[in-house]
Amino acid sequence: MELQISDLWTAAGVLLGFQVASFAWRISHEVEVANLKKVSWIPPADLINLVSMVITSVGCFVLPGIGVLHLQMAAKLLGLSTLLFVGHSFSLAAHYELFNPRTIRSFQYFPLQEKIAVSAVTICALVYSVAAFR
Repeated sequence: MELQISDLWTAAGVLLGFQVASFAWRISHEVEVANLKKVSWIPPADLINLVSMVITSVGCFVLPGIGVLHLQMAAKLLGLSTLLFVGHSFSLAAHYELFNPRTIRSFQYFPLQEKIAVSAVTICALVYSVAAFR
């Protein structure tokens, strides 16, 4: 069975919905923090999600829609975007320092657990990119 653009758009649309919902939740959380007169920010984990949303939007909808990008390449970009979105979840958990239950949260902008998770996601994305796009 050959991949059709409608199949790609269905999968990408579902992924983009999850990406937007996740980012909207983070924004609403940071608005609540700001309303408490505390420092609010977008952590690096959420930057992974933003990159993933751009890849999904441009690589799966815009470029294939105007005929600039071949469908197989768009499918590979969907894979990369999915990998980044899943990695975003792990990185966000690391942002809240949840991987070591004995750790008292430091409330740093970019704690060690998040640095490790973001680095791991970046390495996985690079390995995927080399394998998929050569």
